[in-house]
Amino acid sequence: MRPATLASILVAALVAVASGCAPAIGDSCTSALDCSINGDRQCDSTRPGGACTVFGCEADTCPDDAVCVRFRPDPSRLTFTACMRRCEGDGNCRVDDGFACFAAEDLTDPQLGTLAEVIDEERGQRRFCVATRAPVPPNTDAGL
Repeated sequence: MRPATLASILVAALVAVASGCAPAIGDSCTSALDCSINGDRQCDSTRPGGACTVFGCEADTCPDDAVCVRFRPDPSRLTFTACMRRCEGDGNCRVDDGFACFAAEDLTDPQLGTLAEVIDEERGQRRFCVATRAPVPPNTDAGL
């Protein structure tokens, strides 16, 4: 086999492996580098185990495995949007880290009202993975 051909095969194999292992929306993370080497995804460290996302999404701009969700949709200075992992059931979410599959209309608060809404217009799936418990704080030694 010619050296140029071997090099081409190796490069193609590395690209295939790297793209197959690319983190998805909702995958665990500790920094943005865990989510994307291109800087197009962030790590939401407020979620248990972190969660790869894209903040500031607009309708139909999230990757195929995600939906764009507006949190605190009532006019508020706290309103924000983020790509969230699409799901059909809890099995599509990181259950061991405290995530479960919900529809936006399931996320309400008696005092605050609606907490989230899916703003994608063209995607039929309107359920997404949500953290159901607070993140676990880092292990600290209180005896120090």
